[in-house]
Amino acid sequence: MKTNTLINGKPAESVSYLDRGFQYGDGLFETVLVEAGCATFLNAHFERLQRGCDALGFPCLDVGAITNDVLEVIGNNNYGVVKIILTRGVGERGFLPPETPNITRVVSFSIRGESIKAPLKDIELVLCKTSLAQQPLLAGIKHLNQLERILARTELRENTSAEGLMLDTEGNVIEGTMSNVFIVKNDVLMTPKLNNCGVAGVIREHLLKHAKEAGFQSKEAVLTLNDIKEAAEIFMTNSLMPVRGINRLTVDNTSLDKKGGSYTSWALDSVLTSIQQQVKVA
Repeated sequence: MKTNTLINGKPAESVSYLDRGFQYGDGLFETVLVEAGCATFLNAHFERLQRGCDALGFPCLDVGAITNDVLEVIGNNNYGVVKIILTRGVGERGFLPPETPNITRVVSFSIRGESIKAPLKDIELVLCKTSLAQQPLLAGIKHLNQLERILARTELRENTSAEGLMLDTEGNVIEGTMSNVFIVKNDVLMTPKLNNCGVAGVIREHLLKHAKEAGFQSKEAVLTLNDIKEAAEIFMTNSLMPVRGINRLTVDNTSLDKKGGSYTSWALDSVLTSIQQQVKVA
């Protein structure tokens, strides 16, 4: 897969080994779907990135510089993925960060050969043994410390086409290893509250907003594993999927057949319609 990369606005392939992103995972990232040359939901990604900067004490986001980088790495390509990484830059040894950090900005683009519409299909959801620790200070943002999800994803090495379901250490349903989870129960569209851990996905936020506009009853709620088992529909979302229905739920070697329905279809149509509108404007 061909990748174009800019580091602090210039073509490069590496950062200093003293960079705090490498040393401590002291940074943030976003992955952005590129469709027909358009970086989709880019403003929403910037909003979450700014929330991450606020949480970590980074300087205010330089939206102009990042936008220029994004446009440059995409170039004339139609389909792919932009990844944006911000770190606190090079600092002294030790956890205490510099008072005035020199942020390292990495923007890269990986080419895909087809539209996002091509690979859409239902998938299996498998409960992972690895759980997510609760840390309200980092809840919602995409920081560089992703070891819990890496360990959970490793559990699926023999079933890489499936997504893993992750609970927190209290047993609450939180998200997938790389996606947010929605369920439909008693004709209510629900997704887990992310007050203590988890990533507040861009597509998740889009669907919560547009569900209300569409007249659906929807809410963020504390969900249990039983809620997932009893759900009439389950679907997963992230910026690159963007919506995948769940056709089988596997918990402790026991599988339950699931199927998509009107809510899953609406979610997919809503996201694809928004993407097409963004492409037309771009």
